[in-house]
Amino acid sequence: MNTQKRKSALVVVLLILSLFLTLYSFQKTSQYNDLQKVFQDEKADLENELDEIIKDYTDVVVRKKSVSKRLQIELDKMQNLRDSIKNLKVDNYNLIRKYRKKIASLERENKKLFIRVDSLNTANDQLAQDKIVTDEILKQKETHNAILSKKYKKLELKQKNLEAKVAIGGVIKTSPVKAIAMKERSSGKLTSTSRSSRTDAFKINFDLLENPITSAGDKSIYIQIIDEDDNVISPKGITNLKDGERIQYTDSVEVNYKNNRLSLVSLVLVNRDDINKGKYTVSAFIDGVYTGNTILKLR
Repeated sequence: MNTQKRKSALVVVLLILSLFLTLYSFQKTSQYNDLQKVFQDEKADLENELDEIIKDYTDVVVRKKSVSKRLQIELDKMQNLRDSIKNLKVDNYNLIRKYRKKIASLERENKKLFIRVDSLNTANDQLAQDKIVTDEILKQKETHNAILSKKYKKLELKQKNLEAKVAIGGVIKTSPVKAIAMKERSSGKLTSTSRSSRTDAFKINFDLLENPITSAGDKSIYIQIIDEDDNVISPKGITNLKDGERIQYTDSVEVNYKNNRLSLVSLVLVNRDDINKGKYTVSAFIDGVYTGNTILKLR
């Protein structure tokens, strides 16, 4: 009887122990599943955080090379960290806290770096705005300079035209040039002649006309007599005209011109043996400018 009771008690104990172990096993399995779920959730959260940070870094564009290089280094760190988290196993649950600290540290670095990037981008934006304003100012100045250049060219043309008119107006004009051949009588008196064989001199006279525009003062007057073959009669020298031409002259006279009418007479002595029949052109030049001529015929 006692043996039977002991057996019954042992069976009850075993049943209780079996039930306890079953309950304990169920509890541990439930805790493990909960832990695995928490681990997966934590792991997913870490990966999402890193993906967001990586996206922020990827979207940032900065032209400064040193900052851009720093961003790339930080981006490589985060990509490596994300890859490490993806390879975590459930039994590495304790590493979650370690990676959480790393991410927190990265976020602090990100904040500092992004503040610097924002500062640089703000500065770049300001520089871009300043460049736009500067370009507009330069464009306006170029337009203004172009307008001034056109006005200057017009004024320059007007000035040249005015100078040309003044130059033309400043030329001293003369009355018609008159010339006669002269012969010397036995008494020494000179009288006019039309015969070449008796010509001993040429008498030329004309007036310098009034001109209030030209400058007063000493004026050089040159007289040139040439025959039909363009030979200069009794040449005295060579002078340069204002148009660049060089001429031989027969006579030269210096006068003091005061802007008023001034009469001039030139007497050119010649050797009658050098004077032939034909036409002689007598020209006058004042201050290097041709002013007129006359034709004299000798028989």
